[in-house]
Amino acid sequence: MDYDVIIAGAGPAGSTCARICAKAGLRTLLLERETFPRPKPCGGALSGRALAHLGLSLPSDLIERECFGVRVHYGKHVVEARRDLPVAFMVSREKFDHYLARQAVEAGAGLHEGEAVREFSVQGDRVTVGTEQGRYEARCLVGADGANSIVGRTVRPMFPRDEIAAAIVGSFRMNDREIDERLDGLLDLYFGVAPLGYGWIFPHKGYCTVGVLGQASEFDSPPKVFNEFTASQGMAVDRPQGHTIPWGGIPRRVAGKRVLLAGDAAGFADPFHGEGMAGAVLSGKLAGQAVVDGIRGKKDPLSWYAAECDRVIVGEMGIALQMAEMLGKYPKLFLAIFFSDRLALDKYLDIAAGRSDYRHFRKWLLPRLPGYIVKMLVGKAPAGT
Repeated sequence: MDYDVIIAGAGPAGSTCARICAKAGLRTLLLERETFPRPKPCGGALSGRALAHLGLSLPSDLIERECFGVRVHYGKHVVEARRDLPVAFMVSREKFDHYLARQAVEAGAGLHEGEAVREFSVQGDRVTVGTEQGRYEARCLVGADGANSIVGRTVRPMFPRDEIAAAIVGSFRMNDREIDERLDGLLDLYFGVAPLGYGWIFPHKGYCTVGVLGQASEFDSPPKVFNEFTASQGMAVDRPQGHTIPWGGIPRRVAGKRVLLAGDAAGFADPFHGEGMAGAVLSGKLAGQAVVDGIRGKKDPLSWYAAECDRVIVGEMGIALQMAEMLGKYPKLFLAIFFSDRLALDKYLDIAAGRSDYRHFRKWLLPRLPGYIVKMLVGKAPAGT
């Protein structure tokens, strides 16, 4: 065989998996359909949780800004929460993804840029992968090739529209002084802009990313909403890009015969705030561990990977999905929780910072929920729009 493992897609999930496999001495091939540095529509907020999963110290020139909290808008209501340590590190996805791919190469992986997986087949103990440039064989294949994954189509059905978000994002040039004055080291979130979603303004170096996302099945006209939102913020954006984000927290098949799915190909984005990098990095890490141990004969890699994803990703994201659906259905409850009691927002920020998780947040929230519901019913919470 040519390789022990072939990985389709050199985003955070694929490059993390390739780095782990190559570092363990496996013959590793990473196939990326684009050529680095490639554009990637994304807000560019790398959470503290994602960075902890990554297990790498980022070079200082990759971090464009550090954000220490959030400013949340709902209609006329605004609330801020700030932490003493960063909750997010702002990166350019072009540079960040290129850096992760280089780390995989330095660990010993082969990287073929401009070469996408077009087809593959499994016969006995091998996987044959076909691209426009050639054919390769490996003992297993990891599909980390995004929401429209070629590999994923053979493992699970296509994502239905009520399980994905439609997002549009662009960049708006601003000088750093204007960014500091406007955002003051915070992420700016505007809820109520889109169904089961929000609009955002994130600070970078010399520019802001601005975008909207919402549940695709309920989001009738994303370009119209995007244009209205950016106009309301005085941030007209030329040539924004659209993409889809599969919600996490929904049980799906992530493993087939000699095939694993990771990142957006598996559907591991946070359904409450849309972040995909934490789930991508963690699933790439788990996929790498599964491949290494499976080839070394230590475990059944497919069963172990599926079980670990259920335990540490799907269960967590399931709680986030329940929260998103509940607060989307009852927006006044959203106001009662996060606008009448800033402690709730502080607790939520601990998740992004990597100090807590959704299970702990739910445990903290549940005994207080009746009080929030009373506030909502008697009108002591800020009125919705």
